[in-house]
Amino acid sequence: MEYGLYIIEAAGTTVLVPAKSQTLDYEGRNGRGIVKSISICNGSSSNAATVRLFLDDTTNEVSIVENLVIPAGVTLFLNEDLSFNNSVLSMQLTVAGTSPNIKVIVK
Repeated sequence: MEYGLYIIEAAGTTVLVPAKSQTLDYEGRNGRGIVKSISICNGSSSNAATVRLFLDDTTNEVSIVENLVIPAGVTLFLNEDLSFNNSVLSMQLTVAGTSPNIKVIVK
């Protein structure tokens, strides 16, 4: 699957943007921490999912979204103030719920 596209079908935590990534943006800079938007879709037809989107430096975690319940068939779209310093931070998503079917797009 392409970078930035995730299908999450089990409860747990997924690293969306790893720390210390060496991928360069179009101007030759380390660009993985440049996040313009995140779409988190609950593709389940019947089950809600609880999500937590957070930044982690391996010692501390700071939530962007905490304990947000996304009903079945609903998409959360975030598009402000999402960029971060990925030389020390990673962006992660924790999903809880019965038979999750979460689809994530990071741009």
